[in-house]
Amino acid sequence: MLQRTLWLMTIALAAVAVRVQAQAPARLVFDSAYYAWQAGRYVESLGRLERLLTGPSRDSLLTPVALLTGELYRTREIAPDAADPRWSPDGSLLAFDIGGDSARRSVLVNLSESGPLRPDTLPGYAATFAPDGSEIAYIAAAGDAVVFRPRPNGEERKLDTPGPAGLALVYAGDRGPPLLVAAADPSSQSGELYQIGAGAPRALPGGAQVTGLPLRAAGGRLVFASSQGITVRSPDGTATVHRGMSPVVSTDGSSYAFVGREAAGWSVMYGRIGEPPRALARSSRPVAAPAISPDGARIVYQGMPREDWELYVVSTAGGEPRRITHEIQHDIMPVFLTNQRVLAVMGEGRHRRSYLYDLGTGARTRFFHNNTVRTIAPEYAWAPRPDGGVVAIVSERDGDTVSPERGLYLTDLRRTVSGEELLARVRSALRSERDLRTRGTALFAPIATRVRPLAQEISSARIYDYARQLFSFDSKHVTQPGNQRAIEYLQATLRSFGYEPELQWFEPLPGIRSANVIATLRGTSDPEVQYVVGSHFDSVEEGPGSDDNTSGTTALLEVARVLAGRPQAATIRFVWFTGEESGLRGSREFVRQARESGDRVVGALNNDMLGWANDDRLDNTIRYANAGLRDLQHAAAFLFSDLITYDARYYKFTDAHSLVDGFGDVVSGIGSYPVLGNPHYHQPHDALETVNHRLVAEVSRTTLASVVLMASSPSRLAEVTASRAADGTVEATWKPAIERGVTSYRIRWEETDGRTGGSRVVRGTTARLAGVPSDAAVAVRAIGARGLEGWDWARAPAD
Repeated sequence: MLQRTLWLMTIALAAVAVRVQAQAPARLVFDSAYYAWQAGRYVESLGRLERLLTGPSRDSLLTPVALLTGELYRTREIAPDAADPRWSPDGSLLAFDIGGDSARRSVLVNLSESGPLRPDTLPGYAATFAPDGSEIAYIAAAGDAVVFRPRPNGEERKLDTPGPAGLALVYAGDRGPPLLVAAADPSSQSGELYQIGAGAPRALPGGAQVTGLPLRAAGGRLVFASSQGITVRSPDGTATVHRGMSPVVSTDGSSYAFVGREAAGWSVMYGRIGEPPRALARSSRPVAAPAISPDGARIVYQGMPREDWELYVVSTAGGEPRRITHEIQHDIMPVFLTNQRVLAVMGEGRHRRSYLYDLGTGARTRFFHNNTVRTIAPEYAWAPRPDGGVVAIVSERDGDTVSPERGLYLTDLRRTVSGEELLARVRSALRSERDLRTRGTALFAPIATRVRPLAQEISSARIYDYARQLFSFDSKHVTQPGNQRAIEYLQATLRSFGYEPELQWFEPLPGIRSANVIATLRGTSDPEVQYVVGSHFDSVEEGPGSDDNTSGTTALLEVARVLAGRPQAATIRFVWFTGEESGLRGSREFVRQARESGDRVVGALNNDMLGWANDDRLDNTIRYANAGLRDLQHAAAFLFSDLITYDARYYKFTDAHSLVDGFGDVVSGIGSYPVLGNPHYHQPHDALETVNHRLVAEVSRTTLASVVLMASSPSRLAEVTASRAADGTVEATWKPAIERGVTSYRIRWEETDGRTGGSRVVRGTTARLAGVPSDAAVAVRAIGARGLEGWDWARAPAD
């Protein structure tokens, strides 16, 4: 018997040894894929991951591969456009709002039903669930009535609420009608609490302005922030007020917490409902956003040890706080999913990303993504289901921050992606990345040998010298002396490069004079065709703006230096805008004068915030209005620099917005937002030492390569038409290219799913295509000197 046992143990150990030996090389392959990914060598990385996912060690590596390439947990879309998601108490229903202003409506989705979702759009807004789940209340579309819908089925009843416009509803007790938050101005961010019943709503005593939605607590109490402070209101109308902000109530309503504010600093205050609160933690630096664990044992909150927010946890029984995060970006808005798991957000408002934190192990896991290599997915709202197993997220998962729509998604922590789903993701990403590189390499091929030595002349040492000088001027806001000193410095530096710069003087603010600084590199064969490359040089009034936007200023200076005396076919205008921080005043003035002068601007780049890095990756975001320029800039980055590029359709609130308004969608550029979250943004500590000047140099190389190709290639064609004949063929016509030397054009058809066909080269400005699908468009671009094709297709639907 002993001998048989030893024999079985030997076999088992041998099997374990074989598995370990098989897994060790697989782990090494994953590590090499991981570091290739971190270096931006995506084709190499994805190829290795594909081999892993088709090998015997696939299951052991699913989690790290999923997290490297996108999402670990399964996500599905609930609505293409939504805001303010909230759950029913039992987690079976999800409510959200659609529309805006007077068109605002609430939508209900029953997630307990099988089959396709059947959204129920209510004729009103601010849908609220009764605590016992017995009904749903919402405000009628006109804002003058509250409607009650019994659950699961029942006839609606309506209660008129003449008077102030309803903003929100809140149930104070388990039974009885909700209270109404209302204001005379329907666009107000605050209101008063009203009781509703027969007749007009009756304002509750006290008259305090409620800011934010009141929170339901035990015993029919409400906790809310008001103009007086943190108010705890009892059903009998009595209230206690504490000096503070950011109130939160535990899941069972038995306790509450808030941020206390005294002359000595900030505190995390906690108390049982009906008892006075006590300080759990004190700090001389800001704290914010407390959250209570479901069991009431811990509070997680934001603290600011230096320039950025970090997360801390403290026991409600007392003791020292423990720091959870050590990230250079802001870590904010924590919420408990379970007693051990916290969901929190990282970054700046224009691109926040959610992460999970295990309070026991300290592990951080990225939560939400869109499973693409390049395109980023800004997130804006997070609503955990009551049991913490599912989170509703409002996001621009397609990377389009310009359109008003924001999708609503559910990410399910109970379900991870399968091996087959992950393999399909990796293969799709690999196809996309190979296609991008193939197209980009072909686009630059005719001039790559000319561009490469130019890009290599970019010097990070020179960029640092420019930055050091501009930093010495302190704030460069239009109201500060540093603005004029920067204008003088830019003018003198450009003259040293051989330009004769133009100063475009105007008044960005009443009684304040400032100037855009412009250096022109006149084109050789098409001088009337203009490309603009811009960056703003001003800063906020409170700080020197080393990243925002001395980084863009210095990158552009270095491009201008290298291209001085090396003109391209079209004219390039280097523009340093003033007054961006005062409402895009400089770029708007530049566009106004360009249009008034009849300038033929056919493309533009704008760089803003280039130099802040939160890790060792030299990465940044292509912020584009034009997909052709987006792909051109991706190619410029991977062919002529070490820059790793993401992308987002994004230009709002930057000088690019002025350029789009003035010249159309032919605009792209690079900037730290929305993919990064610089904690120094618009702060006095946006200082020279916070900028990675090598990163600025890599963006400068990418910008140089981009504008050289743009100014050497035909621009987008105009007046394309496509008409379908009786025999099914499509005849296309277009206006001749404005550049000299164009004798041929490439034409093809494109479907909405990205499929293309019928590509051929023609002479003249008409062509006939056969086999064009019914829902396709015809796309045309010019072919110029040295075989350079236009950087964007002109399209027309094949009607």
